[in-house]
Formats: sequence, structure tokens, C-alpha cells
Amino acid sequence: MSAHDPTHDTSQFPRWRAPDTLRTVAFVLMGAAAGWYLMLQLASVLRPLLVAVLLAYVLMPYHSRLRKQVGTPASIAILAGGTAAALVGLAFITSASVLALRDDLPQLTQRADDLFVTLERGVSAHAPWVSRNDTRPMRVQATEQIGLVVRLIVAGVATAMIEAGVVGLYLLFLLLEGTQLPARVRRAYPKERAEQILQVAGEVNAAVISYLKAKVKSSFFLAAPVGAVLWATGVNFSLLWAVLTFLCNFIPYIGTVVAYSLPVGFAFLWFGPSWEPFAAAALLLVWHGASASVIEPMILGSAVGISPLVILGSLAFWGLLWGVPGMFLAVPLTAVLTIVMEHFEQTRALAKLLKGG
Repeated sequence: MSAHDPTHDTSQFPRWRAPDTLRTVAFVLMGAAAGWYLMLQLASVLRPLLVAVLLAYVLMPYHSRLRKQVGTPASIAILAGGTAAALVGLAFITSASVLALRDDLPQLTQRADDLFVTLERGVSAHAPWVSRNDTRPMRVQATEQIGLVVRLIVAGVATAMIEAGVVGLYLLFLLLEGTQLPARVRRAYPKERAEQILQVAGEVNAAVISYLKAKVKSSFFLAAPVGAVLWATGVNFSLLWAVLTFLCNFIPYIGTVVAYSLPVGFAFLWFGPSWEPFAAAALLLVWHGASASVIEPMILGSAVGISPLVILGSLAFWGLLWGVPGMFLAVPLTAVLTIVMEHFEQTRALAKLLKGG
């Protein structure tokens, strides 16, 4: 039989490319693992850098207008210095309340133990079949959890104070270099490619500014009445709880639960079963509900067109990676990623899937 017999010519059949496919999958998995490891190791550098980038997006239009009137150095000093001073000042004010809360920790744990004993006696008197013989382990565990929450708040504020200074430093250089970026892009790339890059940057800029402005406004309208209600009902550290409410409102879904539970739980712990914690709990519940159903949708509108399921997934991912700071960055980072993916043919369909209806 001839070696050139056409019946045995395999060139017409598709080749099995399993090794190439496996190699691609292996490279993707290795790249994902390496990226995860690097983001974990460089968290202290990347977190403040990303916060500074988001703030730079907001401040850049003001910088462009202000530098025409007072010059670039003065504009940078005013905007970057003012932002850094505001962040550090807020951290110092909050830290004073947190330190006072830490000093009251022994009193809080004692009140928690007394409240637990009172509750146990009430249950024993009215529902003896529910009561347990020995509840001391549960009481000890409850007081330990209170101490753990206070220590976590203290540690979080200390970390925030350090990162606030780093954010201000990054912001200084970003504002200094930001105005020169369009010219550098046009010098580095052909005209058509440069305009495409600048178009993507402009869309990212508009999306980030729209989201942050709307979120800051809605968070302020939520936090200010919360602080006023807590102050009026006599709950200690009302400023701390107002700041916490403001910050937690940047974390979708989960932040609202935390912002409501912590001050209300503290009020019941501090006052016991009196009218103050019940009044605070009822008023805060009404205001949180009004904010979530009326104020927030009215202010945010379509600032971020991302599916709620995707937001939950991004919260889980960034929270697992960077903890609470990652949750703050989850929504804007996902919005930026979606905008960038829309400009590439290979990822455009996925970007449309990520967007909400």
C-alpha cells in the first residue's frame, strides 16, 4: 500500500490540542495564585494607593480649575493637604472616642454580666423549662466577645490613622502627575490607540466620581440623624457611632446591619432594659429603613449599574482578600473593572453579564 494513500492522509482531520489547553489552564491558575499572593503581601501598599486613586478621580476636576487661579503647587497643597488633614483629623477625633470606649471596657463587661444575670432570673421565673443549671460559661463567652469587638475597633482605628497619612502622600503625587497623563499617553501611543485609552479613562473617571459623590451624600444624610438620635437619647460615643454609620454605608447590605447593630447593642448594654435603648432602636430602625428605601435610591440612582449578585460576590472576594478595607473598595473596583472589560471584544459579553438590569 502506498505511503501516500489518500485514505490514510490524516492532515484533513483536526488535531488533538489537549496539551495546549492544559498548558493554558495551568498558566491561568498559576497567574491567579500569584496575583492573590502578591495582593495579600502588598495589601499595606495597595490599599492606600487605591483609596488615593479614587480620591484623585474626585479631586482632579477641582484641581484643574483651581490651578488656573492659584497655580499648580498651591492647588496641590490646598487639595491634597486639606484632604489628608481631614482624614487624619477624623481619625484622631474617632480615636479619642475609641480610647474612651476602651477605658470603659471593664464597666461594660460588668454591665453585660449583670444584664445576663437579670435575663437569666427572668427566664427562670417565667419559663423555668428553658433555663439551664449552669450559664456561667455563656456569660464568660458573652463578655469576652464584647472585649473582642472593642479591641477590633481600636485596632481598626489605629490602622486607619496610619493609612490616612499614606493616602495623603500618594494623593500628593497623583495630583502632581495627573494633569500630565493625557499628554504622556498621546506621546506614548498612536493617535487612535491613545484616544481609546483616554476614552476609557474618562469613563472610569465619570463612573467613580458619580458613585463617590452620591455615596458620600447618602452616607452623610444617614449618619447625621443617627448621631443626633443617639445623642438625644443619651447614648455615649454618639460621634463614634455616627462616623461608623457613615463608613459602613459604603459597604452594601452588610454595612447597614453592622451600623445598626453596634450602637443599638451598646445602648442596651449601657442602659439595660430602660426606655433609652428601646427609643434609640426604634428611631434608628425607622431611619435606616427610610434611607435604604427612599434616600439612597433617590441619590444613587444609576450611579453604579452592577447586578446586586455581582456586588455580593465582589464583597466576598475583596473582603476575603483585604478584610473590611477590601469591602469598602469592592463596588468602585468592580465598576472600574466592568468599564474596562467593555472595551475589549473578548470580555465585552462578560461585562454585560455583570451589569444589572
